[in-house]
Amino acid sequence: MKKAEQAIVNEKALSLYNKAIDDYLRFNYEVKRLRTCQAEVIITENYYLLRSYNTIVAVIDRDFGYQADVLRNVYGYTATSAQHIAKFFNDFGVGGKYGKNRTYTFR
Repeated sequence: MKKAEQAIVNEKALSLYNKAIDDYLRFNYEVKRLRTCQAEVIITENYYLLRSYNTIVAVIDRDFGYQADVLRNVYGYTATSAQHIAKFFNDFGVGGKYGKNRTYTFR
């Protein structure tokens, strides 16, 4: 992927992340454990957020199924958090009610 293309993907990932964080901070939410991992899934009205090592590293838009992996932006990189993200997308990334599913990975 070219640098300009990745910049667009990064912008979309951060936009989705910021909307999810805003939703998380403004409304009620529920917290569930991700499988048997130490990671947690925060469930808001419009988003699923993955918290790994007390840092939100991925989000999913519940309506459209768009997914954003922002691990490299907010934390750096850890193999364990990357595994948490893969499990999170597998378990909660259902494609949304419109059948769309797009993953934006910040690099």
